[in-house]
Amino acid sequence: MSERLFIRLGRTAEQPCSWLVWSEQEREIIASGELPDAEALSTLTERAGQRPVDVLVPSSAVTLTEVELPEKGQRQAVKALPFMLEESLAEDVDELHFVTGPRQGESLSVAVVAHEQMQTWLSWLAEAGLKAKQIVPDCLALPLAECDWAMMAFNQDYLVRTGAGAGMSLNANWLNAALPRMIESREQAPRVAGYTEFDVAGVEIEPQALDLPMLVLAQGIVNAPLNLLSGTYTPKREYGKHLTLWRNAAITIVIAIVLAMVNKGLNIHQLNAEQERLRAQSEAIYKQVIPGSSRIVNLRSQMDRELRNLKGQGGGGEFFGMLEGLEPAFTAIPNLKPTTLRFDAGRGELRMQVTAKSYAQIEQFQQLASAKYRVDTGSMNSSEDQVTSTITLRGK
Repeated sequence: MSERLFIRLGRTAEQPCSWLVWSEQEREIIASGELPDAEALSTLTERAGQRPVDVLVPSSAVTLTEVELPEKGQRQAVKALPFMLEESLAEDVDELHFVTGPRQGESLSVAVVAHEQMQTWLSWLAEAGLKAKQIVPDCLALPLAECDWAMMAFNQDYLVRTGAGAGMSLNANWLNAALPRMIESREQAPRVAGYTEFDVAGVEIEPQALDLPMLVLAQGIVNAPLNLLSGTYTPKREYGKHLTLWRNAAITIVIAIVLAMVNKGLNIHQLNAEQERLRAQSEAIYKQVIPGSSRIVNLRSQMDRELRNLKGQGGGGEFFGMLEGLEPAFTAIPNLKPTTLRFDAGRGELRMQVTAKSYAQIEQFQQLASAKYRVDTGSMNSSEDQVTSTITLRGK
């Protein structure tokens, strides 16, 4: 469906809520208006219908900040965000919801909002029978239009977007006092996409189309850099509803899955029978090659032992001995694979090229192998999904 319902909630239940229905296909406003308070959201239930619902919330209720966080190890470091920002936040971090936004170099944008506020907004929507697809701070829905900043008046406030994931809401009385200080902190004055007619000293304004504020935000929310409905607030899929709508299709899928599982079970049974036949055949060949071998416990282990005996104690024996010594290291790091092996019997040196998922896996392998061998690691090269390196091992 090309029509979408956009709602801007207030910070408290008494504040008005703006709404707009926009047709993406026709590029026109179907309907719009303003509700007196959150209790009146129920009047939008019928209008929402099957339309997706996008929700904007006041930026004044959300803290938009940045942290210096290297890209390497970001996944683990993100878990520590509450503690990294603890000193700069007035509330207990356990009572706050953290959402990561876009990254610019070493700087990662973060949105912080109180759980109580999130639950309040969601309760208003639930009571009205509305299910939000996304919840976005209103200033981040302002299109930057290839400028550094973007500004627009909304009721008694000014929405100011100062970057991909940064911005704020300023009361009109504070605008002239706050903006000069914000500009002074920059090396050069920003170019500002202006969606409202205004003149601010020291600011280069690039006028944009002066549309209805809700329309500007509705068109910009499509490219919003973050969604507050994440983590514990990620919407759950309505499986029951879809199964009801597509009951016959669901039954057909279940039957197909059962038949596939039966077929897979038969294939597994056939493979097990074939495996047993090959095992018996391998043991028969082993007994023929190694006379007097009547008892077989572990065929591979016994064959390896016989091969070592056949190779004696020369260079071949030393080679296999070194491989045995590396078995614990390879077992501990299954994602690390040798691609080439080269053994120099005269120097007692084993050189191999390996691939792994990360630098850390190669370093871990080096530490494990160094317990028995002197280990030299060559330069490491990385591609999209793997790291390669050359490792040289010598006996201690």
